[in-house]
Amino acid sequence: MPVDYLVAGLGNPGPEYIRSPHNAGFEVAEKVRAACGGPRFALKGQAALSLCRWRGSSILVLKPLTYMNLSGAEVARYVRKESVPLERLIVCYDDLDLPLGQVRMRASGGAAGHHGMESILEHLGSGDFPRVRLGIKDPAISKDEHVDYLLSPFPEEDWSILEGACKAAAKAVLDAIHLGWVKAMNLHNRRSSPSKDSEE
Repeated sequence: MPVDYLVAGLGNPGPEYIRSPHNAGFEVAEKVRAACGGPRFALKGQAALSLCRWRGSSILVLKPLTYMNLSGAEVARYVRKESVPLERLIVCYDDLDLPLGQVRMRASGGAAGHHGMESILEHLGSGDFPRVRLGIKDPAISKDEHVDYLLSPFPEEDWSILEGACKAAAKAVLDAIHLGWVKAMNLHNRRSSPSKDSEE
């Protein structure tokens, strides 16, 4: 089946990273697959894949298993293998600059210090692809604490907020595929989020 869209959710493999802020992209990928009623993820090399159907479009949902900082190799491999145009690649990932629970869509851009995105930009040679960012910012966490914060499981209250954002992000992805990126971005970027702090 030809692939119309590639949806990549970024994160780290392994049970120790489940429910961690840095695995928000993995959670969106899971929710996109579930919303489509797609098959369970299957391991193929250094990726977990599920080929889904959504309103007439085929969607390859991808979770790179190379660890976050090397995400670009698998994303670029499947972009090229499936001949997916960059405008039909959607990357979902966490963002320390957005308040916890906010979802923001952008049609293109840079990495803004996110190492997984830096890897993807390096391997693709371009930032001209859509992305969905999930806010994970906690004003109480200092920059020196970011690494531990990103890789540690959230407490239940914060996880509940992030999980709600991941559901909203999955809907945004599927609306983008069905309605087009601009319409979906206008719709979802103006919605209120379930965050503790609604200020961006």
